[in-house]
Amino acid sequence: MILKLRDLTLGLILVLLLLGCGCASEEEQQVRSAQVAVAPADDSFTAAVTLCRKVGSKSGRRIGAGRDFEMSKKSYVMALLDCENIKPERPYTVHLVWIRPDGREMFRKYAEVRQRVLGPAEYRTVVTWLDAEDLHKVASDTMATNEPRFTLDSRPNISRKKIREPGAYEFRVYLDRKLLLSEPFNVRASG
Repeated sequence: MILKLRDLTLGLILVLLLLGCGCASEEEQQVRSAQVAVAPADDSFTAAVTLCRKVGSKSGRRIGAGRDFEMSKKSYVMALLDCENIKPERPYTVHLVWIRPDGREMFRKYAEVRQRVLGPAEYRTVVTWLDAEDLHKVASDTMATNEPRFTLDSRPNISRKKIREPGAYEFRVYLDRKLLLSEPFNVRASG
């Protein structure tokens, strides 16, 4: 009886460990940044970036995830910032910044994010997008989730007609005006 109880306990521990590890695809594990604690007061907050070509309209799957992107007739690099374990009611100020190979800023999106608790496992997130050139120009998105999390996206056009320079680019995320994440990637000329 003691031997069976010990075997059952070991089996249960093994199952719990396997469940805790998760099962992200190998491709996604290669392109997601490490989760980052933001500040001691927000020690449960984590953020990760996925770079991809696009998101499937029906599946929501991130297509063409990686760090190398080729210019073509119509091409984009999409960055998805996944923030988890956020504190409802706390305002989050997020800058999504794209950097050219020469180190100059190419493109920026600025958002203020606030989440409200509606009920058990029911959250409403309001994302207010501000124009970096004109802070009075505002657009809003509202999303519902069952966890304290949100996702922001940004995608510059890297098509041939935009005449982007091939080379090493960088995507940066600033949270409350402090650098949170920096993701390098390459853009290749088509050919």
